[in-house]
Amino acid sequence: MNYDHSRFYNSIAEYCQMYNVPLENFLEILEDQKVLPMIRGKAMEFIGCAIIQRYLDKSEWSVVKLNLNPQPGTQYDEDVSITHKRTGKRLKAEIKSSVRGSFKLKGRDIAVPFFNVKSHKSRSNKQHAHNDRYLATDFDVLLSNVSNAIFQGNTNKKGLDLIDSKEKIECLKKHYNVNADKDLVRSCYDDWRICLPQDIALMDNTIPRTPPVRLDGGDVWFTPDQLENKLFSLIMP
Repeated sequence: MNYDHSRFYNSIAEYCQMYNVPLENFLEILEDQKVLPMIRGKAMEFIGCAIIQRYLDKSEWSVVKLNLNPQPGTQYDEDVSITHKRTGKRLKAEIKSSVRGSFKLKGRDIAVPFFNVKSHKSRSNKQHAHNDRYLATDFDVLLSNVSNAIFQGNTNKKGLDLIDSKEKIECLKKHYNVNADKDLVRSCYDDWRICLPQDIALMDNTIPRTPPVRLDGGDVWFTPDQLENKLFSLIMP
């Protein structure tokens, strides 16, 4: 596919002029360790929306990426709206990254490789500083992928380094049947996992802050090819 690079550059130049961003420092700003996580998080929302659209029948469902700040009476910004056209029933999807560097070969209560998903509210909102958990009723479906879990956290260098464990990396490469690091990264970016909040809720109806997800899929988290059937189970009596 041909891409108009000059138009893209002009759009960036216009953006920088509009928001008083020095063009010569544009990439440096994007690489800043305070900025990059926000960009990656927002990008994940758009990709997650595209994943939902790809796996739902367009004649049955309308999927819209929202870009809203929290509205009066709500406690968070909604990521994606999913509407079943024939019934008009609307579902809410939340898209969260996995916890940086959280991939483990086993845990205290999990005897197989797993990673964790960062499924709590942003701490940038002071209102939620002491209560940052979601309720299982806040949204209808939660999406994440493996990628962030394989990158080291707390690094100040440019780019993203893989977790510093040969054993973990070999386990991941074996799982995805790849040899090169770049192929592993791509596989993890493409490995989306989904759950219904009600299936991971605690006794008080809150969602764990960082619920675990088994790499082998042997838990309540499922893959996108099962999404449509799961959504039908939510809207049909």
